[in-house]
Amino acid sequence: MKRAMLEKLIQLEETPDYLRNICILAHVDHGKTTIADALVASNGIISQRLVGKLRYMDSRDDEQIRGITMKSSAIALYYAEQAGNEYLINLIDSPGHVDFSSEVSTAVRLCDGALVVVDVVDGVCPQTHAVLRQAWLEHIRPCLVLNKIDRLILELKLTPGEACDHLMKILEQVNAITGTLFSSTVMEAASKKVNETLQQQELETSCATDQVYDWSAGLDKEDDSALYFSPNQGNVVFASAIDGWGFGINDFAVLYSKKLGINADILRTTLWGDYYLHSKSKRIFRGAQAKGKKPLFVQFVLENLWAVYDAVMTR
Repeated sequence: MKRAMLEKLIQLEETPDYLRNICILAHVDHGKTTIADALVASNGIISQRLVGKLRYMDSRDDEQIRGITMKSSAIALYYAEQAGNEYLINLIDSPGHVDFSSEVSTAVRLCDGALVVVDVVDGVCPQTHAVLRQAWLEHIRPCLVLNKIDRLILELKLTPGEACDHLMKILEQVNAITGTLFSSTVMEAASKKVNETLQQQELETSCATDQVYDWSAGLDKEDDSALYFSPNQGNVVFASAIDGWGFGINDFAVLYSKKLGINADILRTTLWGDYYLHSKSKRIFRGAQAKGKKPLFVQFVLENLWAVYDAVMTR
């Protein structure tokens, strides 16, 4: 994000096509307000050094004293794409505690999209289930933010390979919740359709002896490929809000496509998953785990990240 003049913000506010309402959803203490601080700092409203300390969106005294968000709060931020399009983002920071779930429901109904934040150490928690279900019911396509990656390095002392396995497990847990929501919706619609068919046939004939009903749930007919979270689809972000950084697979795909001379679209597909790079031929193959090779995500992303933290925080 970049800083913008007041006149530019007013101009964007009067153009609905360039307005977006985005809310931040998560379990309590998973880093929602810290992410909000980082986004606010990107517009120059607060200092980068105060991210995670100021809790800018917690404007009430009792929120600052207790250290949790109790009321949803909003702020307008300027965002410019690399393609040149400019947007005004109305960012809503919502509570994570179950006692304030009504604030979350209200925030989701107002928004076009959502950031679902998950602490990679705590993993999927009860309120994570609740916010994913709320987003599903309101037909919002959320983006998953795997936050506090720094804790895997500094607290759990995981290696890059172990961290990759840990992140995959969390992603599978979140996708399992999404799959459950999808299945229940499809089966509910199929059950309703069957009941309507039965009622219609009973009205048409009450003495028929041979009748055939379709009792299939309809899951095999529905396409759910685009519903799940996957870094390859661009709906997963890896971040450490307290340290002020975050990235998606696309960022490293563009970077390494220039260094290695490999098509960016190929890297975008293979940077996450069971793929490895053959150093001599500079070709990417499947089956890294079976052949004892480092996955691309470990080799090109996590190892570099671990090296930075080792140089800055450890040494």
